[in-house]
Amino acid sequence: MFNCFIVDDEPASLEIISDYISETPHLFLQKATTNPRDILPLITAPGKNQITFLDIDMPGINGLELASLIQGHTAVIFITSYPNYAIQAFEKDAYDYLLKPISYARFLQAVIKVKSRLQTAKTNYVELDNQYFLIKGNKQGEIIKIYYQDLLYIESLHNYVSLHTLQGKYIAYFTLKELEYKLNKENFVKIHKSYLINIDKMSTFQYHEVQMENGAKLPVGSACRAQLQMQLNTKLLTTDRRANKKGDH
Repeated sequence: MFNCFIVDDEPASLEIISDYISETPHLFLQKATTNPRDILPLITAPGKNQITFLDIDMPGINGLELASLIQGHTAVIFITSYPNYAIQAFEKDAYDYLLKPISYARFLQAVIKVKSRLQTAKTNYVELDNQYFLIKGNKQGEIIKIYYQDLLYIESLHNYVSLHTLQGKYIAYFTLKELEYKLNKENFVKIHKSYLINIDKMSTFQYHEVQMENGAKLPVGSACRAQLQMQLNTKLLTTDRRANKKGDH
């Protein structure tokens, strides 16, 4: 079962996508709204198998901005009248980009794509708990245990990822988005379209790059910088004291 959300400032579009969801097995409409702010707490709440259909041109928070806020919590499918935002949409790890008017056949194609990619992730991702996860290795029947505390960062290699750990690196058949969705832990942050890092294993952050504990220097993408900074601020030590004035002892 997939829980679905729709955010679109056009009521007619909300109605069409709502009808499509009701006609499709294994889809359940959780909420449809014209106001992006109404849906944000629901999408970012813990949950699995979520699909969010997002318009782009909306007042207040546009669809691209909202996609950045909910990234890692839900699969995103954009629904829009504007073809010129496609590149930005896929930079937000969108699963698909549908142009209005949207036929049921095209809607179904996008949903099948989401199901297929998430099912691939489940096939390769054997177990997940609070301390470690297991992935399938390259050898027949091989299972590899990776502790979260040992995982430094994950690098995208198109249809594969390289998991860099304290013990070495492992290649796994995932996309970066799939692992981001699966891990969904607050200390794993996407810093670039090609990198997801464990901020507990980060040594320094200097606006355009981070350095990890193993010495690796990784780029920070402009689209990810604000989210990374926000995450780091939760761990930043500050003082309530005012700076000493001249003459103070």
